[in-house]
Amino acid sequence: MHHPALRARLAQVSIPAMVVWGENDGIVDADYGRRYADSIPGACFELVSEAAHFPQIERLDEVVRLIGDFTGRL
Repeated sequence: MHHPALRARLAQVSIPAMVVWGENDGIVDADYGRRYADSIPGACFELVSEAAHFPQIERLDEVVRLIGDFTGRL
């Protein structure tokens, strides 16, 4: 799941970005998600409690709220 060029490519993102991660992700842990977000200039990181690898399915209402909050700040 590691791609050597990913970090450099993420650094080129020039639009507002939010990384949403499941707190209980058993495939890729939250620290990886934080590093992912840290690689995108100005990105924010949101950890969704009571969600695993698919927070957009497991906690849809919370993810929709996070997206609304994020877009409302733009």
